[in-house]
Amino acid sequence: LKLSSELKWALFRRSFTIFPVERIATTIFARELLLRRVEMLDEDGQDADDTADAAPRPVTGRYPLPIRHSLRAAADLSTVGREETEFSDLADELEMTVLQGRVKVSEHGDMLFFPTASPTRSLGLHQSASVIKSLSALVYYFRHLATRHNHIIIDEPELNLHPDNQRKVARVLAKAANRGIRIMLSTHSDYLIGEFNNLLMLSRDTPQAAAVRDELGYDAASVLRPEDVGVYLVNDGLCLPVEVKQTGFELKTFEDAFHNMNRDAQTIYNRIFAE
Repeated sequence: LKLSSELKWALFRRSFTIFPVERIATTIFARELLLRRVEMLDEDGQDADDTADAAPRPVTGRYPLPIRHSLRAAADLSTVGREETEFSDLADELEMTVLQGRVKVSEHGDMLFFPTASPTRSLGLHQSASVIKSLSALVYYFRHLATRHNHIIIDEPELNLHPDNQRKVARVLAKAANRGIRIMLSTHSDYLIGEFNNLLMLSRDTPQAAAVRDELGYDAASVLRPEDVGVYLVNDGLCLPVEVKQTGFELKTFEDAFHNMNRDAQTIYNRIFAE
């Protein structure tokens, strides 16, 4: 998707960071890719396709904006300041509850993983599990780059994650949103949607809601208010708003697929095994 400079300004008046679905590949292979192919600058130092009246240029070998953005971020690991942000606790939470280890950057700009079970041993990302490859950039963002009122775009946060871990990531993202980071995400995960609905239902300011949060181990900092959440369903070429209630939101296409699968499973069982 190519955006004009005017549209980018309208959508993202402040800085934004993109985590594309290709983030695993860009994190691992950024050094090997020819970054100069995505650093085509005009005389003013802006991206060629950021200039509305720029003359058409060949697009052979060009990468889409999200991939270019991700490549640049991966290439800058050795130069970005290492000071921790006020959101570093969210990086800690992802590392402790999902990754089971620490993500660090070497002095040469390589991202390394230190397993909790063997904290003195470092692994390159190419040696690490897919969940680590998928979330390492987000961990680094929260620890070293995040500021209030940032915009982040995450394509399929559930990528390579077990359902339990998808729920944990949903809670971390909700905490980040409640603390001022504006998050736009796309998902095909019913687990992620289900957890966001749980966080919406738990936002009621009642003793019952507080008791359930405590019983089930939810952090009050992760609950979501309906007025702070916008949901859109993209289907058949249309992008339609979905109502967000105190009880959450419903996506008919997801529910239909789930019910159809259960119906087929019941039919299969009845016809083959019920006798």
